[in-house]
Amino acid sequence: MQTSFFISSRFSEKAKEDKTMKFLHCADIHLDSPFSLALPADAGKRRTELRSDFSSAVLYAKTEGCKLFLIAGDLFDDDFVTKDTMEMLVHEFSAFPSCQFVISPGNHDPFCERSPYKLTEWPENVHIFESPEMGYFDIPESDVRVWGYAFTSDTLTSPPLAGFHIPEDSDGKINILLAHADLGAPLSPYAPLSEKELEKSGFAYAALGHIHKASGIQYAGKTPYAYPGCIEGRGFDETGYKGALVGELTKETFELRAVRFCKRRYEICTAEITGATSLAGLADKLVKLCGEYGNDTALRLVLEGVTPPDFAVDPTAIRTLLPNPYELEIKDNTLPLYGAEILKKEGTLVGAFYRKLEPAITSEDPSERETAILALKYGLKALNGRDL
Repeated sequence: MQTSFFISSRFSEKAKEDKTMKFLHCADIHLDSPFSLALPADAGKRRTELRSDFSSAVLYAKTEGCKLFLIAGDLFDDDFVTKDTMEMLVHEFSAFPSCQFVISPGNHDPFCERSPYKLTEWPENVHIFESPEMGYFDIPESDVRVWGYAFTSDTLTSPPLAGFHIPEDSDGKINILLAHADLGAPLSPYAPLSEKELEKSGFAYAALGHIHKASGIQYAGKTPYAYPGCIEGRGFDETGYKGALVGELTKETFELRAVRFCKRRYEICTAEITGATSLAGLADKLVKLCGEYGNDTALRLVLEGVTPPDFAVDPTAIRTLLPNPYELEIKDNTLPLYGAEILKKEGTLVGAFYRKLEPAITSEDPSERETAILALKYGLKALNGRDL
């Protein structure tokens, strides 16, 4: 699945004569992530899928004829990296000798004594920045110069572009910035970067990493920049399709598009079910709302609204209605207050229970209110003889 962010139309006769640099820009792969919330077998499968995502990106770059592969930090989740992962990386890099791989280590995988970057013998077509000071690497047989730096610990508080100017001997070069950086956060401990600094920099493109949500192509003055986002979501805080950016660059033109490489995606779907009295009455609505999600999707279904106090959410029945997602998490945020005015007048044990909790349910303290509503849900299930 490909999605174009931006395509330049400024092609001139001169531009056609310029050498075109085709490149792939990715970041935040987080190889060997623990997936600690998953079952051990599932966690192992997800780590394998992450490696496969990266291999797919390299294969795509090879198919597209890319000569430059930019990795803007956090290739690894931390400094513990498995043998399988290192063998995969060395194999992928070695098998694509016509492409130059350039890496700017990030806060999760800083360049340090115990770093796999330092402990591994890399192929000749791999360049890794080693210092927090700005440096550059010239791409062989091209006019492209890649500037970058490395985290050498899990923080980098000094702004990497503060006072930086591309030197005169770089005139005539296509200057690219490769940076794991936190744009627009001046107090960030993760290489703070400002749009003003990018605007003044003169870079032909700033290939950024660190933010896991794709930015699309943006401009700081005339300087284009982008975050590709992570290559694969690892939780419900990283929703949607994920991948990398593929581009073409000359001295006159710039193109960039997004390409999906993720095996799975995380999605959150909210269903408003006020007034519902049974799951049967909700079946059509839930299927229509969530039916598009297939077996590549981890889905969180959030139920919102006001329901009768005796309404029970049956996760098993909902999973039967929605069998396609490979993972389905159900979050019940409903308020059991529909018909509460009648309930609190009942001379029953249920009515007495509700009246006891009512002050807390209507409390202005969100924490107290949430606890009371949860207690009401569990209490009503118990009083009505249903499983908790």
